Amino acid sequence: MVHWHDRDFARTRRVEKYAQTLGYSPLTLSATLTCAGLGTKEFIDRRVILEANRPLAHSDQSAARIADHLGFPSPSHCSTSYHRGTEQTPITFRDTVHGHSRR
Repeated sequence: MVHWHDRDFARTRRVEKYAQTLGYSPLTLSATLTCAGLGTKEFIDRRVILEANRPLAHSDQSAARIADHLGFPSPSHCSTSYHRGTEQTPITFRDTVHGHSRR
């Protein structure tokens, strides 16, 4: 079974929409994630990074195409967001996974 958050996560990053889709109030979702040691924005950001990692590791899609698929307004916005969450660029992640190093 494919859930909304598995199919349409790239369309919104709004906590309210995630909560509604999962059948919770935003406050309940936030409290639940806080108990797990995560903020709701961090949870959503981690999900987007996970979805970026899949094609970066397993395809030759360009970073621009991946950014578009993930719903970012531009590749640079995607790269900035990715770097903020991982402390590396998407291309550095891909190179690391594939055993390459850039100099």
